[in-house]
Amino acid sequence: MSVSAVDRSHADRITVREASVDDAELLSLVSDATFLETFAHEIPGEAMLAHCREKHAPEFLARLLANGACGWLAEIEGTPIGYALLIPRPELDAAIEGDVELKKIYVLSRFQGTGTAQRLFAEVLCAAAGNKRLLLGVKDDNHRAISFYKRQGFEIIGTRRFDVGGALYDDLVFARDLTLENTP
Repeated sequence: MSVSAVDRSHADRITVREASVDDAELLSLVSDATFLETFAHEIPGEAMLAHCREKHAPEFLARLLANGACGWLAEIEGTPIGYALLIPRPELDAAIEGDVELKKIYVLSRFQGTGTAQRLFAEVLCAAAGNKRLLLGVKDDNHRAISFYKRQGFEIIGTRRFDVGGALYDDLVFARDLTLENTP
């Protein structure tokens, strides 16, 4: 039996809940694990580690949550396996008044295909309701993520350079119109 088949059989044990400032350690742990798993093969070690130390530190994540960001944890019996983070003030040049940014949404590869990313994304959409657009940036060669976002109704609206511990990478900037969500 493949690992994927085993993990899908445990999908009913996966819970998704809103994260609080008190969950910063768990968010840090799963953000490091998913980022390393996704990009360790292509981002140099020192840049990867510097990025994790800065952008995934519990203090950094707690500050985001304390200042209006919303986060969610996907867990199996208290063990984090994925997360999402929505920030109210986008850090993207393409942002306009009324936009919010999906800063992060990651699920450990072992649990991809279980519907966990869809569940996290549903929480993001609920929290983003009432805004004009949901924005996000994704590495230009992360084809799995790009396919996921396109299936969710996102369109490419631009590009940006993304700094990962001093190393620059190209991102595609996506937007999803949220004003259509409330249209009958």
